[in-house]
Amino acid sequence: MCGIAGLIGVSPEVAREVAPRLLAALRHRGPDDSGIQEVPDPEAKAPPAVLVHARLSILDLSPAGHQPMQDHPADPSEKPNWIVFNGEIFNFAELHPELRERGWPCRSRCDTEVILNAYRVWGESCVEQFRGMFAWCLMDSEQGIAWFCRDRLGIKPLYFCRPEGGGLIFASEVRTILAAGPALVTPRVSRTALESFLAQGAVFGYQSIIDGIQLLEPGESMFTDWSGNIISRRKYWQIPSVAEDGNGWHGSHARTKAVEELASTLRKAVDLRMISDVPLGLFLSGGIDSGGLAAVATEVADHDVQTISIGFDQPEFDETDAARAVAAQLGTKHRAIQLTGQDMLSQLPKVLAAIDQPTVDGFNTYFVSGAARKAGLTVALSGLGGDELFGGYASFTDVPRALKWRNRLRWTGQGGIDLLAELFRKSGRRSAVKAAEMLARDPSVVQMYFLRRELFLRPERRELHLLPEGSDPTSGMPTATVAELVKQTQSLDVANQLSRLESTAYMRHMLLRDADVFSMIHGLEVRVPLLDHKLVELTATMPGEWKRSDPRPKPLLIDAVGPRLPSSVYTMPKKGFTFPWAAWLRGPLQQRAAVAMNHASVWSELGLHPSAPPRLWRRFLSGDRRVSALQVLAMVVLEDFATRHKLRSPR
Repeated sequence: MCGIAGLIGVSPEVAREVAPRLLAALRHRGPDDSGIQEVPDPEAKAPPAVLVHARLSILDLSPAGHQPMQDHPADPSEKPNWIVFNGEIFNFAELHPELRERGWPCRSRCDTEVILNAYRVWGESCVEQFRGMFAWCLMDSEQGIAWFCRDRLGIKPLYFCRPEGGGLIFASEVRTILAAGPALVTPRVSRTALESFLAQGAVFGYQSIIDGIQLLEPGESMFTDWSGNIISRRKYWQIPSVAEDGNGWHGSHARTKAVEELASTLRKAVDLRMISDVPLGLFLSGGIDSGGLAAVATEVADHDVQTISIGFDQPEFDETDAARAVAAQLGTKHRAIQLTGQDMLSQLPKVLAAIDQPTVDGFNTYFVSGAARKAGLTVALSGLGGDELFGGYASFTDVPRALKWRNRLRWTGQGGIDLLAELFRKSGRRSAVKAAEMLARDPSVVQMYFLRRELFLRPERRELHLLPEGSDPTSGMPTATVAELVKQTQSLDVANQLSRLESTAYMRHMLLRDADVFSMIHGLEVRVPLLDHKLVELTATMPGEWKRSDPRPKPLLIDAVGPRLPSSVYTMPKKGFTFPWAAWLRGPLQQRAAVAMNHASVWSELGLHPSAPPRLWRRFLSGDRRVSALQVLAMVVLEDFATRHKLRSPR
């Protein structure tokens, strides 16, 4: 787990000046080691590529794991390949025998070397051999190309842009690319990305908040020449669906067989992610996802399993007692840490500084990751992905209910629907305003799904700024993102549609991005066994009806974990920690929020109507229940980010 960056096709004078700045911006991701390497163009026609790496040592802590790393051809006439790599290849040791047999033995216990050697043996198809989370740039000196690759689920990020003057800059984070300086990368805001942030509280799609800085897609490979010109891009993996699956699940024993296969795949996924040469633990909340992982971990591990729970000084949100009970039943070495509201308030400036793209989520991850690092952990397993794959979110019931209600109102005609919507708008409650918007939209799963978590509704966004070109006028998502999601879900049953949407929208563009940024700011590697691609492939092809409550929540996961899972994790009411933003923004954070909301020059620079945020702020302070605290938080986050990075007007 590390931070990577580099410059390709950039003049040596500029690259040598910029590379140290990229490294400085990455060091929080890799405090244990670092390196900058020039890799000459084999044809001597383009500038040397410059690779940058900051290492968080997890496997093989010796200098043998240093990056940028080169391979070692047996034939001295062959030029070495070079790589910078972020992530983990969890099955790397299983590949050693075949690589050795093919004449590429590994000299270390480092998974980075396995990528280099596997590329020599299988070429770009080597990625199909890997189970893990990864993003890399591999410089192929024989072919004179650079290979960029990102893991199947998008757990690890990889951003790139074309700087002024040509070439290509890439990095693990947006702010690292911005560290190249405005002479190379203009910090101009993307209006389509801004629209998606206002709509969902995070930037959705593969255009970052900075115009021109793009995100390589999950399961995608990209090739460039030594000048940084893109040669090709292709998807090497996509989530399968029931309609595309050849075998299906039929017959009276189909579910029993599916659970057995799921149990085996889950145990393998957890077992692979228990390998580490540094202290490893597991986030334990007392819920099904983390409790299930802990149950499996204690079953497959040949050593004591450490678990950690983070508690809060609000009893209605605190799950440490439940986590302790689960840990006691499973026999883990457990530690509970409590945070107070004052702890979190005092650190909020640091959280804002850690944000890599504007988000209203991820604050919890920042605090639990910091607590885990202080507790001595360098690696932590998380249950992220369980709600998406196994039907744990309220969206799995709310969206079908909304569609059913919307369809029942058809008999009233458009006039009746419009009248009801107007009554909702005048009610003075945010839930009613959202219901009015629901009546105004096409009754499709995709649109109802986005509406459920929508932050600023369509009319509210138009009060802030004009609809950007390339944005869906209804949801505010990039039109390409909406088209992709419609295409991926149209042949699925409703439950599987929602599972796919949660996995490829909310999880991909918010949860995974925030988990990476807010854990790595503390130098903590977070592993997500439930997003092992073989586990995802398996669950994606199962009928949606198996993912509904029976009445147990997430019955597939419960049955796959088996009897070691304490029943308390699925019989007790689910708690979820949320910050008391409304009280804080009207209390200790009011002065900071007032400065942000009234920062007219920033709003003008971003292309927003400068009078709109102050008006929103006044309504919030007056107690207008149609304004949510998260809307105010979003504007505070956006103002801080824009000020910190000196964002300029959109094109």
